[in-house]
Amino acid sequence: MLARNKSSKNGKVLPQDWSESLARLLNETYATECKQNGRYFDVYGQIYSGELLLVVSYLSEKDEYTAPITLFLSSDPDQIANEEKVKETQNALIEVAGLFFDEIFGVEEWDNFEPAWQEVTHKHQNYWYKITRENINATLEANKLLGEDFDIDDEEFEEETEH
Repeated sequence: MLARNKSSKNGKVLPQDWSESLARLLNETYATECKQNGRYFDVYGQIYSGELLLVVSYLSEKDEYTAPITLFLSSDPDQIANEEKVKETQNALIEVAGLFFDEIFGVEEWDNFEPAWQEVTHKHQNYWYKITRENINATLEANKLLGEDFDIDDEEFEEETEH
């Protein structure tokens, strides 16, 4: 499950042109880092009834098995209550993504992964983030193969594996 909220189901994928535009912006903004590291940005997003999810992956150009850096950003329901708020939240999440990657590229051996959702404040608004090694493209492909009904949460998995 990509979403932060367990109740977030049947999200709508953000328009491809929007995701591609953001990926292009990130690839241009961080062109030096992308070239030095042989990597590129890929962006994926979904909007649910109570959450906007943005996923930004920094992937290897040559080796799909090289672990990426993937930033997940999420909003709260009040931040997507109407179309204007959705646009404001999209812009804020873009800014937050930039701040995270500025920090990541500002440290030579960055490895401050945070696989659990954490809260971050930006311009007096609270958002949620996690930073993982997840390859979002592989996850999306796996979800397609497994089908929409496949969703097991961590607690169910732990219970099943303990027996």
